[in-house]
Amino acid sequence: MISLKKYGRKWHIYGDETLLSPWAENVENIQGSLIKKNSNRKVWLVTAEDGNCYYIKRERKFHLPFTVSKAEKEYRAYALLGEKGIPCADCCAWSTTFDDSILATRALPQTFCSLLKYWYTKPEVDLNFLQKLCNFLAFVVKAGIYHPDFHSENLLSNGEYIVMIDPVGVTEAEPTSSPSIRMLVPLTVMFGDIPMEEIAKTLHGSGLFDSQEETLKQLTLLQAQQRELIEQEWSKRERQILSGTSKFATEVEPGKFFRNSAWFAPLLRYPEKILEEKVLPESEANDLWLRSFRCQLLKEKCDEVPIIYEKTGANVKISLLKDKKYSFFYGFR
Repeated sequence: MISLKKYGRKWHIYGDETLLSPWAENVENIQGSLIKKNSNRKVWLVTAEDGNCYYIKRERKFHLPFTVSKAEKEYRAYALLGEKGIPCADCCAWSTTFDDSILATRALPQTFCSLLKYWYTKPEVDLNFLQKLCNFLAFVVKAGIYHPDFHSENLLSNGEYIVMIDPVGVTEAEPTSSPSIRMLVPLTVMFGDIPMEEIAKTLHGSGLFDSQEETLKQLTLLQAQQRELIEQEWSKRERQILSGTSKFATEVEPGKFFRNSAWFAPLLRYPEKILEEKVLPESEANDLWLRSFRCQLLKEKCDEVPIIYEKTGANVKISLLKDKKYSFFYGFR
């Protein structure tokens, strides 16, 4: 690691300082593709002078000089994963001031996507991938790693390899073959698509838990916890979906919503003849629209999958999937 003062900031760099150019010259206006943002955080994809692409995460948050910044905490988490031999993104640089943190990680090849996206980009269930995920989870917990916010969006895969990202909060724990339920959460992406007994058999075969019966018990408990959480939050989800403020649908114009994919990205064009339209009273349309999202979250069968919701006067025009072979794209099999 080298530490240097450049562009009015102190940087901690793992590699050559050319990785800072040109995006770091003006962190108030980073030159790159803004791919994610919220009130405190923005993430860009940039190309540096060294020819590599990097994800740049900037978080605006005040911290005292004698405390550890968010960027340094995340770097330490990546370092811990690397020390344990767990595949993760390559943390290349970080910098902090009293009111912000900046972290640069090398972008993985475009063949990698979130575990959630990978799982719902093909119609068939991939039992080989179930085995890879169970092996990965077993390796992580047996290496003595605990992640307090472990889920499918914190894992990237190309179908062959699995890599951890965003390890904020990762800590060293006692190596175990009986992990906490929190460390099994990434498996919920497969609930409803693969029989629970099959998941339990594969997970136990990867070296976790004393018996297949205990494995199934823990997975069943996890499933119950997930359903309870969905039920607790459903009234809030309903309001968000109908108001257009949820991640489940995109409002393309006032009163017109496109259903997002299972990994929360909109598809605004469709092949001909895969949709059929219905004009319904608003209350009936709302029930149909909301019921489908509830089924998606609870991993239940959905007979009618609405894709487009468009308010037309007193009624609503609903476009439904006529060809159910595309339903996997929206989290249904």
